[in-house]
Amino acid sequence: MVGFKNRFMLMEVYLDPDKDLLGEGTPVILTKLNLSEAIKDSILVNFGECGLASCLGSFHVAYVNPVTKLCIVRSSRDEHRRVWSAMTLVRSVGNCPVVFNLLDISGCVRACRDAALKCETEKFNQCGKGLSEEETREMNRCLDKLKLLKMRSPRTLEVWKLDTVNYLKSLKLQDKLVSERKANRIPDTLLSLQHPPTYTLGKRRTDHNLLIPEAELKSIGAELHYTQRGGDITFHGPHQAVLYPILSLRSIGFGARSYVEALERSMIEFSSIYGVKARAGNKCETGVWVGDRKIGAIGVRISSGITCHGLAFNIDPDMKYFEHIVPCGIADKEVTSLRRETDAQLPSEEVIHEQLVTCLAKVFSYDDVVVKEDPSAILDTLEDND
Repeated sequence: MVGFKNRFMLMEVYLDPDKDLLGEGTPVILTKLNLSEAIKDSILVNFGECGLASCLGSFHVAYVNPVTKLCIVRSSRDEHRRVWSAMTLVRSVGNCPVVFNLLDISGCVRACRDAALKCETEKFNQCGKGLSEEETREMNRCLDKLKLLKMRSPRTLEVWKLDTVNYLKSLKLQDKLVSERKANRIPDTLLSLQHPPTYTLGKRRTDHNLLIPEAELKSIGAELHYTQRGGDITFHGPHQAVLYPILSLRSIGFGARSYVEALERSMIEFSSIYGVKARAGNKCETGVWVGDRKIGAIGVRISSGITCHGLAFNIDPDMKYFEHIVPCGIADKEVTSLRRETDAQLPSEEVIHEQLVTCLAKVFSYDDVVVKEDPSAILDTLEDND
């Protein structure tokens, strides 16, 4: 028996054009954007940030017909009940009261598409003569899009499990993998590793946020490196999970902002495993926070649509190292760790790294995760070429 990973829900959306919640009298045109925002808002209100982070990896409004008000929403098998519950609690789209009616639910897009085509054809036959020329053209455009709706190709994420890696060596490895990803010689790749004590500065070169003379870094066992990533100064060290995604944003359909938000959601969902309620930063606050305490940092670089650098999540690092910097350039804020924020018994760090990788793969909707065999051999090659 085939176990489908997604659920495709075909729905009819009932808008009440005679009621305008704000009294502005502007008619609401149903779109993927306003429908998606209404559903996501409902998920956030009713299931919280962790619920939203869990759903967004697979949630997608795949089709909307503004004439017949039919739509198709995709969600994962695990989350579709939560998404549907949130949809039943949506009260309005724009200013207009709204109700959803579930017509069909399928495990594959082809079956849902066929059901939608049948419904659209029946509706068109019923009201075709009463449609304006513009509505008829829009109807035909929607039908053409629906016929082309198909299952996307399965996406694979290749994970390189590395131990503690010197920061400069990790930069060389990322440069090599970015070049290969641009040439389409490798799939989307994720480096999972830790660093020895290292401070890194982004391309803005905010040296003033390093609070210890550079000459004294050696005495505390740390290094300083300048990078081309975004973001401010940060610390990497033992007992911190570092993920460097080498991804093609074009292939996954993400922009820069949505990519960073997905990295945040990955850490938020991971935190929830241990009962920690994390959140994305407020305005001008990057990374992931627990209250006013920062638990995860983000700094990325995107070149020709290919990502590098990434995220760092504090498991149980030596917090004294953070006393020598203004973390991420945000003064008067504390840094925290998973160990400090949870009452749960933590497993081995290898298990924690695997859980964080799993959360990232889920948020980015990868269908398969493949572990690279003997990635250390590549690191040895880089060392030989030094």
